[in-house]
Amino acid sequence: MPTSLPSTGEEPKAEGPGRSHWLLSLLLALVGLAVVASGWGVAKMTLDGGQPDPAVEDSPPQTRPPLIRAVDADPTDPEEFLELAAQELRAAPSFHISYTQSVEGRGIAHGWARHEPDSDTAFEHYFKTDSGVRVYRYDLPGTGFIMSAEKGLPGMTVLDSPSEADRRLCSVEFVLGPLDELTGSAADLEMTGTEEIELPEGSRGVQASTHTTHRYTGTFQTLAGDYQPDTGRNTLTRIAEAEFELWVDEDGHPRRLSYTSPEGFGETYDYHPLTT
Repeated sequence: MPTSLPSTGEEPKAEGPGRSHWLLSLLLALVGLAVVASGWGVAKMTLDGGQPDPAVEDSPPQTRPPLIRAVDADPTDPEEFLELAAQELRAAPSFHISYTQSVEGRGIAHGWARHEPDSDTAFEHYFKTDSGVRVYRYDLPGTGFIMSAEKGLPGMTVLDSPSEADRRLCSVEFVLGPLDELTGSAADLEMTGTEEIELPEGSRGVQASTHTTHRYTGTFQTLAGDYQPDTGRNTLTRIAEAEFELWVDEDGHPRRLSYTSPEGFGETYDYHPLTT
């Protein structure tokens, strides 16, 4: 059974440098008390049936930086350039994205996700539906995946025996997965030119920015995440052939990925400047 804790229900607010996540620090303490009270045999919760796993680390796994960086690759060779760009995002020490979901061009949801090395969380993901339901997802070191939602969940909930959708949407794979899927399944991949794009202001004080980018098009296979307030469950929908546009700056950093499915569902991810 999930362990439930009270939810604040607050909107995300901008934070200054060095401000601690007091809510999540309190949450960690409460989770520890819940572990003791429920009679669990270990204080460290893991994702495979509650058994301790010595391989669990306090930070998400990082890949070794590639010997050849995207900035040194030829952008007119899209296969190599985009594969290296995806690797650099995976190896980045921090990232922040904002994104929107749409149907037939009409926005139906929006959110943001971030990983920062000095944060109490390994990963944070915020999502708001067009009906106004706010969902917060976290990956907490030593605890596991945690969610809070205004409908469908009884407060702050530890996801025991997480589903595939939980693992995707509550971890860094939410940010890293789409680019990995693109480089692994892209068809009709083509570089169509160089253009300047503007990223809007993100959440938590992330400033707007302008970038000179290479634009790529094609089709790929991906997974779209969602939340069902009636059941309190995360869901994944497999999209077999999505048309995409991807913008990567001259340093090999992804800046925007936008795709649309044959049924008219679409997502746009804005990758804000990274800390390297």
